[in-house]
Amino acid sequence: MISRAEILMGRDEKYPLSPENLENLENLLTALNLFRQEYGKPMFVSSGYRPGPFNVLAGGASDSPHLSCEACDFHDRDGELKKWVLEHPLVLVECKLYMENPVNTPTWCHLQTRPVPSGRRIFSP
Repeated sequence: MISRAEILMGRDEKYPLSPENLENLENLLTALNLFRQEYGKPMFVSSGYRPGPFNVLAGGASDSPHLSCEACDFHDRDGELKKWVLEHPLVLVECKLYMENPVNTPTWCHLQTRPVPSGRRIFSP
């Protein structure tokens, strides 16, 4: 099970969540834990909640869904997680998630609940 603490990474102590971000976090946790159950293997958070300064340090977009608790990155150095998603694309629909194109994420897997303008479940930013 993916926990609040894993996604928040202790950053909520200095940068408390707004009511909207709390709601986003609950939606993200629901989606990610359903995904995790389908995947059936451990998943390790590499980047969760990224308030302003953390997002800048990570080189995140100014409107990154990490800022609003709508995204989480997972370690995926061997590409197995992304490969599994590509082999089971309907899991993204079932879990109400979107995945950044693996071409853009060589050592991690980016999953988010925020819909993208194209509507594609596997997207390029």
